[in-house]
Amino acid sequence: MIKRNSPPVAEADDEFDPTQPEGNDSDNSLERELPLAFAHVPSDAEISQKVSEFFGGTEISDALRASIAEEAEEVAHSTRKILLEHMRIGGSFYHIRTRVEAQYVSTFGDTTQIRKRAAQVVYDFLESTFRKKRDSVRLYMRCYERFSTNSGAVEMLSISDMQLLVNKSDEVVAKVLDAKREKPEMGKRELKQIIDEYEQRLLEKDSALEIATSQLSDIYGRLDDAKNENQRLAEEAKRLNLDVQADREKLKKTLVDLASAEQTASGLQSTIADLEREVTARSRELADAQAKVTIKEVEVEVTPEHLRNLESVTKGRFEELSRLTAECDAAKKRLEELTELKKKQEAEIEQKEAVEQRVAGLVERFGSFVQEYHSVQLLVTADGSIGRFKGLLTGLADLTGKFHGELQAAVRAA
Repeated sequence: MIKRNSPPVAEADDEFDPTQPEGNDSDNSLERELPLAFAHVPSDAEISQKVSEFFGGTEISDALRASIAEEAEEVAHSTRKILLEHMRIGGSFYHIRTRVEAQYVSTFGDTTQIRKRAAQVVYDFLESTFRKKRDSVRLYMRCYERFSTNSGAVEMLSISDMQLLVNKSDEVVAKVLDAKREKPEMGKRELKQIIDEYEQRLLEKDSALEIATSQLSDIYGRLDDAKNENQRLAEEAKRLNLDVQADREKLKKTLVDLASAEQTASGLQSTIADLEREVTARSRELADAQAKVTIKEVEVEVTPEHLRNLESVTKGRFEELSRLTAECDAAKKRLEELTELKKKQEAEIEQKEAVEQRVAGLVERFGSFVQEYHSVQLLVTADGSIGRFKGLLTGLADLTGKFHGELQAAVRAA
């Protein structure tokens, strides 16, 4: 079984050095400076399984198989130590820098220039002492900061793998670790391809999410506008209702005036009836008195007193009867006018109430339609299938546009 990164078979007298890279290693120079770490660190159970798989024949004794397993376990243990040493080296570099920076800040003040000066001194010291390039030192530190708490990354990733992932998100790191578990011998080129493809998917996902968020924001904005418009329509409906209430108050006043006029007319009619009876009685009394009088041609100076008084009273009653009859006619006319006004106001109120009910129903149905439309649009947008409904939405837009034009014309005509 030949793996991609497996070194070629060496001559028998070659000395094996596990700290030096072998074969056609395509990794960059930073990894060449570091101790070689294997792509996969097997467990003891996995080692036992592999020993049985490759050396399970009768030509290998049990003692030799046990020795092979022991040596393989030692290699795995050493590899784990090598991987952990990367973190220890990075941690030591990191602690040197942070402590020197803290001392400089305490002595000279906390400024960007002071921190940069402290870091510069640390890098110069490490570069001079360990003959490590500054980029290598910084890589160790960054790997320590990024992966020291991720045991899976420490066990499975080489320093060059970490270099690719040091600035990546936890999602990308988890994706790479899953890929390494499935294919431990994965090379750096494949690893980079996985990172690029996954980041591209994340970018597309973020872009789609941003578009959806923007659309949702726009929809919520329009929903707020619709709510405000519904509120305005509700206020207008309330104003119409107040107009109806005012008309009802006018009708109440008209009804009071009508009742008063009816009472006045009834009283006048009763008074007129009494006067008519009294006038009739007086007229009869006057006629009886005149019938009893014997007309003689004698010279008298004046009309008899009792006749004069009776004629005067009768004449006064006739005059009062005429006045009351005129007042009664005026009261009847006022009663007729108030009756007509009552009918007119009742008709206006009935019409306004009918219009108010229609408008209130229209506002309620329109609000329900707007809410239902936005709910459906949210579902379609979230589902990503808005393209399937393009024709329907276009037709709806044309219809609402035409309706909007009609409303604008009605407003201008109002």
